[in-house]
Amino acid sequence: MSRVRADKLVDRAGTGAVELTQGATLPSGKTISGSGTIAVNSSGTAAGLSGSPDITVNNVTGVAATFTGAVTVGGVLTYDDVTNVDSIGIVTARTGVKVLAGGISIVGGGATVAGIATFHDGADIEGFKIEDGQTAATPNGEFNFYLASGHFFRYTGTPGADYYPNFKHSASINLNDRMNVNDVVSATLIVNSPAVTYHIANTIHIDGNATGENSYTIDTDWVGGTAPAAGNGSGHDIYSFTIIKTADKTFTILANALGAA
Repeated sequence: MSRVRADKLVDRAGTGAVELTQGATLPSGKTISGSGTIAVNSSGTAAGLSGSPDITVNNVTGVAATFTGAVTVGGVLTYDDVTNVDSIGIVTARTGVKVLAGGISIVGGGATVAGIATFHDGADIEGFKIEDGQTAATPNGEFNFYLASGHFFRYTGTPGADYYPNFKHSASINLNDRMNVNDVVSATLIVNSPAVTYHIANTIHIDGNATGENSYTIDTDWVGGTAPAAGNGSGHDIYSFTIIKTADKTFTILANALGAA
């Protein structure tokens, strides 16, 4: 085995670096030092590369990475703390999508749901709201109909007086603050009616206000022209309400009664 002792190695012209066409082996325990740049390919594939080569690797792990060109992933891409995802194709989430803030805005194309869609806290899909139902025992005068808790309200007990709903989003949020102009929301009220004595009163409130109170205007239009004057007396009285916001603090309620006279 030959040995070369030299302080410096340069090419034949004396102006460039030496090309090691067959590679070089560094004995165990030895190091390379210098003030220049050393490029080392220790993995046999893609270490210490610069320029614009094509690289094929099995796994890439790093604290941070910046890609200025195209990246193709044939397997699974896992990432955290992504600020924005901009896709020109289809984005598929295999185990669900959870939106913690900001909501979801669909600009075009609509939304197609193949399974079960569940919405809570007054979820709004083009004015159609879906919620669980709510029940109570005995209607007596004004009662709160919180739409965030359900758009279906059933009284199972016997009325003790004429009754009427106060529609709000929730205990702390006014319906006027959640609905935009021309938004529409519907609600259904079912009341046990063993006698004709008590029925709904024609004084429906919104956000704790009757029409004329605190600048609220509420126009209640009953199908048939007049509000019920008596209960059904057998079975249930069923009332449906379509609430339309036409301006700030201004609502039109289309009301219908089934069973009540």
